[in-house]
Formats: sequence, structure tokens, C-alpha cells
Amino acid sequence: MARKSRKADTIPQTTLPIRDITYDTGLYIRLSVMDSGKKDGESILTQQEMLKKYVAERPELTLEGVFVDNGETGVDFMRPAWNDLMKQCRSGKINCIIVKDLSRLGRNYIETGEYLEKILPLLNVRLIAINDSYDSLTLTNSERLVSNLKNLVNDLYAKDISRKSSAALRMKQKQGAFIGTYASYGYLKDPNDKNKIIIDPETSPIVRQIFEWKADGIGSAHICRRLIELGIPTPNKYRLMKGIVKDERYNESVWAIPVIKRILTCQIYLGHMVQGRKRGALYEGGGHGMINKNEWTVVYNTHEPIISQELFDRVNSVMETRTKAYNMQNGKYAHIEKPEMILKNLVFCADCGKPLFRYKKVQSKYNYVYWTYQCRNHNNLLNCPIKYIHEKNLYDAVYTAIRLELQKCADVKGVIEKLNRESSHKSKLANFDEEIETAERELRRISSLRQAVYEDYAAKLLTLSEYRYAVEKYNNDTEKERNRLETAKQEKNKYTQNSTPENEWLVVFDRFMNEKELTVEMAQSMIERVTVSSRDRVEVIFKFRDEYETVSEYANIHKNSGVS
Repeated sequence: MARKSRKADTIPQTTLPIRDITYDTGLYIRLSVMDSGKKDGESILTQQEMLKKYVAERPELTLEGVFVDNGETGVDFMRPAWNDLMKQCRSGKINCIIVKDLSRLGRNYIETGEYLEKILPLLNVRLIAINDSYDSLTLTNSERLVSNLKNLVNDLYAKDISRKSSAALRMKQKQGAFIGTYASYGYLKDPNDKNKIIIDPETSPIVRQIFEWKADGIGSAHICRRLIELGIPTPNKYRLMKGIVKDERYNESVWAIPVIKRILTCQIYLGHMVQGRKRGALYEGGGHGMINKNEWTVVYNTHEPIISQELFDRVNSVMETRTKAYNMQNGKYAHIEKPEMILKNLVFCADCGKPLFRYKKVQSKYNYVYWTYQCRNHNNLLNCPIKYIHEKNLYDAVYTAIRLELQKCADVKGVIEKLNRESSHKSKLANFDEEIETAERELRRISSLRQAVYEDYAAKLLTLSEYRYAVEKYNNDTEKERNRLETAKQEKNKYTQNSTPENEWLVVFDRFMNEKELTVEMAQSMIERVTVSSRDRVEVIFKFRDEYETVSEYANIHKNSGVS
């Protein structure tokens, strides 16, 4: 991509109308990988200097923070710094955003339009795009039309780049060139040609051993145990050890049955390049996902094989036979509807901390089907004891714990409601409101004084040094009153949360007071996690534990002092 000239980074000199409001400003800077493949590139600093200079030249703007997304795409808004900036806007701490141009905001026409036309106006947030001469405060209808056209062009540009790059990658796939981030386990990228792979002398013997074990009839779970006993790192852990990947989470990875199955069914070990198993290019308008096996791009004999075709066929024949037997056994009960998974993503092993998986169990002798939760890592971790629990027993234990928690909620709520009827409680709330109103009134007065001194300076009634002195004083006074206001609001909120039914624990739990059985909404709203130690040992950890502790302590104090 051709480098833009320096002229594009100059700040258009515009004269803003005098307003009776000051703007707490956040600078948003984005640099995509396409613009610069390295972090902390010069363009980040260039954008930052440009935006800061713009703020410094306009006294109605006060810089509150700089938000940088380095190496983030503009085709969606799932960006860490942008999300942090929006949190500041929603909390009222920032009411003006400045970007270099609208493409830095985003290249997705629909989502960018949502922010420009709905979200930011709803939050009363002013948006300035310097190079596009865009200012939502003074925007005319013709300027709005131009900005919409620019957003559309940005969107089309991003999709055009996606289309071209996707076409180039697919052409390489069809030619048998390797285009992945890292090679499959057992191979390495060729140091002389990144589009080729070569055998890894350290891991290829392990791949052969896994195939030979399976051909001898050894189950995948037992293969996992053998690899762990031998101290062989998993594919991801091996890549971490070699510096191929950087994510430290891989250091905790263990051999699992799905990993073994992926190795045993992958044709890449026959010397064939298999790619294009996932698709989701931007220009196609869809998300990422797996595609049908018959649509994969397979090019034969592109690299040295690790195993023979005979061994591969033998292994996959064993796996197909076992799969057919399993499906025949369970096929007789396929008509039985799968019950709703009430505790989805909530149940964990008390020993290894991993999620428990839900399995269908068939007792053909009694023509009976039931569901259990089991820990997979019993097969993978030598120190994780076997555990499973019937789903019905699990639901009964969880519902019992919830009923006990709801009884606590009812008791505390009764004490709080009596407390709220006391005059001392109402007087306390009135004092908070008075302090908040005083701080807000003082902030309005300081804003008026600051506006007046700006008008005097614009009329040349004050020198620059006098103006700067006055602005500094008013900035200090504003900061002092903002701190006073924030403290009063926080204290009122804390008191309200502790002493009224607005406490989040009470609000959420009270909704389910009359429920007669466990439901999905109840579990997902109230429970943080459920840990299972054995078939008869279940621990339920509830959400809002801090809220529960504070309101319970407050209720107990007043209950003991006579409110009962």
C-alpha cells in the first residue's frame, strides 16, 4: 500500500462556535495489521500527536484519555480500546470523541452508521473526524450525506481487500501451497519457503506411534494416558515451548481424546495438503465456520508423508467399526427427545476445574435412557479421580441449595423493608441528594464563569496569560467539584445498595421466590458455578456474593438494634 503524504495529517483550521459547555475528550486511534504489521508503529504516534495538537488549540476541549487499538481490524467494533472508550462515554466521563478520519472509527457501513446516527447521539457524545471535517455538533444535512458516502466507500474498500486477499489465498491452496499460521503437529514450516512444510524430527515419531497404537486396538483414552506417562507435551504446549505460539494458557494443556481423533483422521500425514476447512471471508458477509468435507481443498503428494496409506486405512477402519457399533446401540433411542440443558456451562470438576460434559447413557437391558455429567479429564489426567453424577440428582441438589438461598433472601428483605419505613433512613437519603445537588450547582456556576472568561479573551479584554491563569483555576475548581459529586453519588449508591431492596442480590433472587422447580433462567441468573466432587457431593456458588454479604451484614446490625 502506498504511504499517504504528510499533507493528509495536517489539521484543518476551523473556527468552532462558542458554546456554553466544555467537552471531556477521548482520543481514539486505530491501526490495522494491514496498515502496519508491527506494534507501536510510527503511524500510532503520528495520529496521537495530530489529535493532541487539535485539542490543545481548542480551549473548550479537555483531554481525558487516549484509547489505542493497535493491530485491530476496522470491519467490526469488537476492539478492546474502543469498548473501554464506550464504557467511559456511557458513564458520562467522556462526552467527545476525536478520530483522525471516519475510517479510523470503522470500515463497516452498517455498524459505523449505527454509532454515528444512533448510539453516540443517544449518549450525547460529540464526534469529530479531523481529516473529514466532520463535527457532529455543527453537522449540516449535506455534510451528513457526504459522511454516509465516505462510510460506504470505507466498507466497500475493506470488502474489496478481503475479496482480493481471499482469492489469492485460495489460488495458493489449489496449488498445494501451505498458507496456515503454523504447521500441523509432526511438521514444521520450511525455513526456506513459508508455503511448504517439512517433517519435524522431534514430533513425527510421536505421530507414527499414535497411529500404531490405534491400529493395535488401543483406545484413544488409553493413548492419552500413555502420552502423559511418557511426559510428551501436547501439540499446543510443544509450539509454546518452541516459541511458535506465545499464549501461556497452552502450558496447561493436556492430551485429550478429540486431539487424538484429529490426528488419526488427518490426511496431511499421508503427504497430502488439506486446507480450506473453515470459511468466513468479510466480503461473503458471514461468520467463520466449518464447511463440508467434500468442499475442502486437497492437493495430493505435496510433501513427505509420515505414515503409509495402509496404516492410515487400517486405523480409520477400526474407528469406523467402533463408531457404527456405538450408533447402532444408541440409534434405537434416537427418537427420545434430548431434555433441555438447564445447567449449561455451569458445572465443573472439583478436582481439575474443567467443565463436566453431559452424556446420554443407555441401559439396553431395561430399555432405559438417562443423562449424566462426567469429567473427561479422568481419562487424560492421572491425578483426577473418576466422577460422574446423574442429571436428575444434580438438579435436585442444585434446586435444594437455591431454595435455602431464597429463604435467606426473604428474611433479609423483610428486615430491609421495615428499615426503609424509618425516618432516619429517609433523612439519610435527603442528605445525599442535597450534597449532590450542591456539587452540580457549583459545576454549572464554574462552567458559566469559564465561558465568560473565554468570551472576554475572544473579545481581547484579557491577555493570553490572564486567560490561561483563569482557565487553570477553573479547571482545578471543576476537578474538585467533580470529585465531590462522584464521592456523594458513590456513597449514596453504596447506602442504597446496602439498605434498600434495590440491592442486586435481592432484585435478582426475589424474581424466583415462587418457582417450584429448577429452570434455565433461574440457574443462569443466580448461579456462578456448580462443582461436583462425587455423585453425592455438590457445591453451588451463587452470583452477587459481595452484594449478599453487605446487605446481610447491614440487615443484621439493624435487626440486633431493634428493627425486627
